[in-house]
Amino acid sequence: MSTRIWRPLRAVRRDGRLFTVLALFAPLPLLAQSSGTIQGRVVASDGGVPIVGAFILVDSATRPSAQTDGDGHYHIPNVAAGAHTVQARRVGYAAGSKSVTLDAGAIATADLSLTSTAASLAAVTIIGTRGDLAETRERLLQIAGGVDVVEPAEIRSTRQANLNDVLRFTPGIYVQSRFGAADESQISVRGSGLRNNFHARGINLLVNGMPYRNADGFTDFESLELLTTDAIEVYKGANALRYGGSTLGGAINLDTKTGFTASPVGAFAEGGSFGFGKAQVSSGADHGPFDYYASYAHTTLDGFRQWSDQRRDRLNLHAGYRLSSTTDARAFYFFAHVREHLPGSLTQSGLDSNAKAADPTNVASRWGRDYDLQHVGVQLRTQLTPSQRIDVSPYLQYRDIDHPIFEVIAQISHDWGAELRYENTARLVGRDNRLTIGVQPAYESMHNRQYQNLQGNHGALTRDEQDYVTTLALYAENALSLTSRLTATAGLRFDNSTRKVTDDFLSNGDQSDRRTYAPVTPRLGLMYTLPRGSQLFANASRTVEPPLLLELSSFGNPGGFTNLRAQDAWQYETGARGEHAGLRWDLSLYDVELRDEILNLNVQPFPGAPFTVPTYRNAPRSRHYGLELGLARPLANGLFVRGTSRDQLTLRAAYTFARYEYVSDPTYRGNEIPGAPRHYVSGELAYAHPSGFSVAPTVEWVPTGYFVNSANTVKNGAWSNLGFRAEWAIANAGVTAFANGRNLADRRMSASVQVDNAAGKYFEPSDGRAFYAGLRWSR
Repeated sequence: MSTRIWRPLRAVRRDGRLFTVLALFAPLPLLAQSSGTIQGRVVASDGGVPIVGAFILVDSATRPSAQTDGDGHYHIPNVAAGAHTVQARRVGYAAGSKSVTLDAGAIATADLSLTSTAASLAAVTIIGTRGDLAETRERLLQIAGGVDVVEPAEIRSTRQANLNDVLRFTPGIYVQSRFGAADESQISVRGSGLRNNFHARGINLLVNGMPYRNADGFTDFESLELLTTDAIEVYKGANALRYGGSTLGGAINLDTKTGFTASPVGAFAEGGSFGFGKAQVSSGADHGPFDYYASYAHTTLDGFRQWSDQRRDRLNLHAGYRLSSTTDARAFYFFAHVREHLPGSLTQSGLDSNAKAADPTNVASRWGRDYDLQHVGVQLRTQLTPSQRIDVSPYLQYRDIDHPIFEVIAQISHDWGAELRYENTARLVGRDNRLTIGVQPAYESMHNRQYQNLQGNHGALTRDEQDYVTTLALYAENALSLTSRLTATAGLRFDNSTRKVTDDFLSNGDQSDRRTYAPVTPRLGLMYTLPRGSQLFANASRTVEPPLLLELSSFGNPGGFTNLRAQDAWQYETGARGEHAGLRWDLSLYDVELRDEILNLNVQPFPGAPFTVPTYRNAPRSRHYGLELGLARPLANGLFVRGTSRDQLTLRAAYTFARYEYVSDPTYRGNEIPGAPRHYVSGELAYAHPSGFSVAPTVEWVPTGYFVNSANTVKNGAWSNLGFRAEWAIANAGVTAFANGRNLADRRMSASVQVDNAAGKYFEPSDGRAFYAGLRWSR
């Protein structure tokens, strides 16, 4: 295991770019900052017994600055002088806080007394409250692996057009829009998206903890509205045991706004280059036991390229009601109406000569995607005792798609599913313990038809079948504190999944077939918390990912499903996270050993065909390994402004090293698996003035080219994207004005690619120089 873990670090060390990133942070002093120390003791209110292992947070920090020792003491050095709020959190106790004023060079004491949590949801666990978000942060800090949470303020400070905007500072995720400001993206988490030339596979995308994907795992992006998103949880690989431990990439969960986190009246308007426009009206409030949130958002985009215009209408409705002091319920509904044209990918010569051009075949046949989606879900949470909780979350989804590509795909699908989850935090053998048990059934029924494409219209019928997916997942995970600082986690997940097709179009043979997959996926982890709150972790876990329906029935199957096996992977991971002397870090090293990795090929259906169609194959053995590093550090406060309100200069960066390779393959043994860069860096230098003005130059950088075909004969070039974000918040008016610039150097590049395209059309051009501006208002 040690060899597996250190392999990515040795590879990065040889390349030297890790040290380039570290050099940005290591020598930087906390310029012009006067600081002191905060210390104290945390005890239980009933008897004054010291509370061991409580997390200590300062102000609005999302990660702890310290953790209490065996006597309940904590110590936080290098805290900026001024007024602060110190908060203590510990499972089984209500959070406590205290305000202190710290002078430069002095020591301030903040002792806290915590009360055992009562059997009531009113204080900390109502679904959708800030207390619920705080519980999410605390739960993430108890996972012995690579996880992250993107906070509300981080989301609001972006363009909020697609996942690249909000996830670019989460190391380990490579996500790039295929068509500029549109939602459709290439996304890869630890290599999960390498088989993905359209939409998303290998990762579970969820809304409020519920899948909005089809039951077989197929996912798109067009239904997600980031203006309604309050926080984003990221669980890499098998760290997403609860949210689908069968996927290599893990899970990304979007928690949406509620009446507790939204304003009674809100409006948003943004416009910019290439016909981009986005508008939203919203309202949210709580009245006694009832709360609600409603949002309507409209997005338009003409596009940098020909035939790349997009239209989105999205409606989000939420309502919650506190049924009793121990039971809380929430229902939510979202609707998406999507219309888009698809310009396709280009050859290298096409990219060089005219990056704005569309593939002529796509225009002539009017390639596009039109669909309506409706999704409704219910969440019921009840506190059985102070240490026991049950959550029940059923959902229903309807999707109607008309999708002209090489043929016109017409699908109507119905999905339903649920999760029943039980949590128990009662102490075990005198130790802190958290037991989670869950059941997740899901079902999909889809009427799947295809027609000849007659300039975007339905021609002769070529496929007519009924597709079915039935899944049942059972999982359990237990985290036991072996000591006050060392926690061991053991988990197990069982999935039983069936894919079935009943063919009603028999002129080309009977394509009916059925496959069942029943993997068992274990997970083991250790986490050690250092005295000042930093954490060390290591884990070993397995994921087994059955193929999707579209992969089983892809081009080339003479009858029934293709001979495609489930993808089987063991992941080994170690890392550290924490904050010290103003520097916050998050580091993971991982090695994933795969058998039968599912990879995408785009083949020409006949010689000289002007388009390609997707097909899939298994690679016998492959390996993904890498290093993920996130850093943030305040460089100065009080740079120009003195007194109690000070300005601040902050630097943050995310660096991902990733190498994916064929270990055993009849054709490509020893080659790199194409589709993602080896090095990816995002950086931001943000200046914030107490008047409400802020400005942040940004950079995305891929310093070396990377292969786009398995033969390793064609590369995508290195690229960089310089940008900025400026904002002025007028607090007493509730107005925020903002401006955003991207690709300021007007580089011609392809941040997103299609791999193994037999026609040589690998490149999806990025937008040229672009500017956006808008207003946000709330009351």
